[in-house]
Amino acid sequence: MLVSTGPLLLSPLGWVLDAIADAGYAGAELLIGHNPDTRDPARIAAYAQEAGLDIPVVHGPYMVLLRNVFGSRYLEKTRRSLEVAGEVGAHTLVAHAPFRWERRAREWVDGEVHDEASEAGPVFAMENLFPVAGRSFSSVVTPHDLAPFPHVVFDTSHFGVAQIDLFEAWNALSDRVVHLHVSDNFGNGKDSHAPIGSGVLPLEAFLGEVGRSGYEGSITLELDCRAYLDSRAELVTFLQRERLKAESFLAGTSWEPAPAV
Repeated sequence: MLVSTGPLLLSPLGWVLDAIADAGYAGAELLIGHNPDTRDPARIAAYAQEAGLDIPVVHGPYMVLLRNVFGSRYLEKTRRSLEVAGEVGAHTLVAHAPFRWERRAREWVDGEVHDEASEAGPVFAMENLFPVAGRSFSSVVTPHDLAPFPHVVFDTSHFGVAQIDLFEAWNALSDRVVHLHVSDNFGNGKDSHAPIGSGVLPLEAFLGEVGRSGYEGSITLELDCRAYLDSRAELVTFLQRERLKAESFLAGTSWEPAPAV
């Protein structure tokens, strides 16, 4: 079980990885961001080793707030992200699709990116996105949009925003899913990345289905941590609680919070 560094991208990377380790995770999914440490493979590896964590998954800087990280051009951004992922030993690069108007980049993704990824080491895995204000700026939102990609990142909150049934999407994509992003969604049309069980998604049943399916890919909890940033102890407790929930549901067992002491 992994947790994403993305919601903690404004905090020092070493501090973040130490907190993740204290919460009992085996590894982290690293989001490449403005912090120079997240773009330096040697520093990433050093911090991870100090914390006792693996970095098996790297997320490229495709979000709007990271639009100038590794340049604004999709090809350059992806190539440099693949290099970082390869150098830290990650097996997966989480990618977003080019925007609909980025025709050259879309052609490159369709025809060339997987050969370049194989040279770097990690697989190039496409993540489903979601409409914004009713408009699909991304070219990959639905299971049908993901069909051409051999390696898929399945994001539960993103499917929630797009109002796509998780079980139908899993049935359509499970043979190509190499990585899961798990979080709840509040059903308000926004990408909530909410704690498991706090929103409208049937995550207990869905994770039970994933567990029964024999899924062997990686799983990241991608959670909004803003309410816990003022206290390291509270952050660790929150991350630990969400890990225990997810592990219980994957195993097909119920979860009850630990009694207060």
